[in-house]
Amino acid sequence: MPSGLTVPFLKELIEGPIDYGTSLLVEFEPDSIWYETSLTLAAHALKDGIRTDYHIFQHMPSEIREALSRLGLSVKSLEEQKVLRIIDSYSVQTGLGTPKEPSSPVGYLTQSLKLSDWSIANVQRIKSGVPEEDKRRLHVDDNTGVMLQYNDEKAFIDNWRTRHRLHTRVQEIVLFNSIMKGAASDAFTKQFELLSDAIIDIKSQEKQGRIEHVLRVRTMRGRPYESRWRRLRLLQTGEVTLVD
Repeated sequence: MPSGLTVPFLKELIEGPIDYGTSLLVEFEPDSIWYETSLTLAAHALKDGIRTDYHIFQHMPSEIREALSRLGLSVKSLEEQKVLRIIDSYSVQTGLGTPKEPSSPVGYLTQSLKLSDWSIANVQRIKSGVPEEDKRRLHVDDNTGVMLQYNDEKAFIDNWRTRHRLHTRVQEIVLFNSIMKGAASDAFTKQFELLSDAIIDIKSQEKQGRIEHVLRVRTMRGRPYESRWRRLRLLQTGEVTLVD
């Protein structure tokens, strides 16, 4: 069995498969195209047959389904096969509607944004064993930083250090957390970086009178990686490509 996942979108930047249990942190600027990049990352993985969870904190499930469909995916079929799971931590924030997917074993993620509630479920899963259908998946958050609206920074870091990191390893997933630059204190951000195995930056910048979007792998612990800034191009379909 492979020891990790080759994430298609990043294969030019990170050498070899990304080990199961790895946590990658994406730090994005508010005017960047992280949302479109995250969907592209998930879509490319799904096209390669990688079981993928897309975890939403600030978008409606219908938005994700429509966006993935525009990227050429048969979303309904992929969801029925549980190759794609859209984990809805957005609806509970608005109180409008009840999340329909996914059901157990990850349904607890759709019911609350309090890490104290997640911690109970994670401890139970660590002790009893994570179900096989939950293992060896790609997991992408649209904006993990939303959770700071429901948990203070100290509680967040304590949970990530003592529960969440361990659960990620036991679950054997490749996890992409994401946080907007400036949304948290500097102390929080540095601790979150310390608890991550890789840090990816994505931002917008003005060059020769034009705005361009760029991405880099700032660090990747224990493996070779390409650290230079790479330009991103957003296509009409919503797909993002790496250029130069």
